[in-house]
Amino acid sequence: MVLVSGDFVGNEVEETDRLIRKDRVRGRDTLSSPYGKKFLALPHFLYETGRTTIMWDVEPESYPEIEADSEKITAHVLDNAEPGSIVLLHPMYDRREETREAIQLIIRGLKQNGNRFVTVSKLLEGAD
Repeated sequence: MVLVSGDFVGNEVEETDRLIRKDRVRGRDTLSSPYGKKFLALPHFLYETGRTTIMWDVEPESYPEIEADSEKITAHVLDNAEPGSIVLLHPMYDRREETREAIQLIIRGLKQNGNRFVTVSKLLEGAD
């Protein structure tokens, strides 16, 4: 979504929303931009169409010394997550075995620390 036209952004977002709605997913219109990049055309389009940009604040996979070890991933999340945090993980890739191993540990640790899990829509409801 960097250095693209407003038409390109509009078409990408509208088509994605159409596919999401086709599967009967409902909720607030939100978008998390690829790689967190959001220059010019995307923020303008989102503002004009009343959509909310969602970003994350905990991203352990950004650090090579952390992403290679499930215990370090877990520790990073538990040390940095706060109420309202959004944790970005990419467990779907073949090379992310360490991330997949960390997920249950992260969930267990966050719950033990008194955290609960909600959808982004619910999180935003509390922010309005």
